[in-house]
Amino acid sequence: MAKNDTGYVALDEAEFKQLARCVDTIGTPGFPEEICRFCVDVSDSETVFLSAFFDDQIPVSLYANHTEESDKAALDLYLDVAYVLDPFFLLFRDKQGDQVVRLQQIAPDNFKRSQYYQKFYKAIRLRDEIGLMMHIADDAALFFSFGVQTKGRRTDPTGLKIALPLIASLVRRHWTVLSPERTDGSGRLAAHLEAAFEAFGASVLSPREAEISRMILRGHSSKSIARTFDNSPETIKVHRKRIYTKLGVMSQGELLSLFLTSLSQMPPTKAGDPLLFLNS
Repeated sequence: MAKNDTGYVALDEAEFKQLARCVDTIGTPGFPEEICRFCVDVSDSETVFLSAFFDDQIPVSLYANHTEESDKAALDLYLDVAYVLDPFFLLFRDKQGDQVVRLQQIAPDNFKRSQYYQKFYKAIRLRDEIGLMMHIADDAALFFSFGVQTKGRRTDPTGLKIALPLIASLVRRHWTVLSPERTDGSGRLAAHLEAAFEAFGASVLSPREAEISRMILRGHSSKSIARTFDNSPETIKVHRKRIYTKLGVMSQGELLSLFLTSLSQMPPTKAGDPLLFLNS
């Protein structure tokens, strides 16, 4: 971020492009790296380490741009045991909400003389660090650690603080669920798939036909569907034939293929009937 002619802090062209990549990758495995890159840009930092914090589990690493083997060894030590001494993990335990904070604001007065600082911070060569804490649930949060390793350089929290509402919105669209079992944003993907399934056929079929088509996809027979709607199996067969005609398929197998094909072409950031994105 940089000041424009009016003195206000604003994103530059490169940061806008990086922000666009963040939006494009929501719901995909590439999102953690892209959001970290955006945050590195606006914080004027060199390193980033993104992890998931939990009340009753060890942290889980989600992304890091550290390349030195000594850095990676230090991060492994942190994830295994050292995190319990981390001032940022203690901040997570305090449940104070989303915030951007410098290490020196929350560290004990003698922190730099502690063995933890000597073994971890010296090993990873961090000269300055700011953290971004973002709570996803009562017992889970994302923690971004931004640092510099170059002597005389400092991170700048100003951009992160300004962009925090934007970053929070993007992050919570990707991580709708954060748990030790789901740290990759799959909760959002599952919600996307469920919504897409419930909307399948809505742009072509009547509400009753769309509901019947979803029951067919689930494997219900005409008799089973008839019992659900208190109809005769013959009436359901008429509905089935009409559904197949409208969708241009001839069997349950072709109906499933149509659903899977349309779903594969539907961007994870979109909503509505997957058929609308077929061959788009």
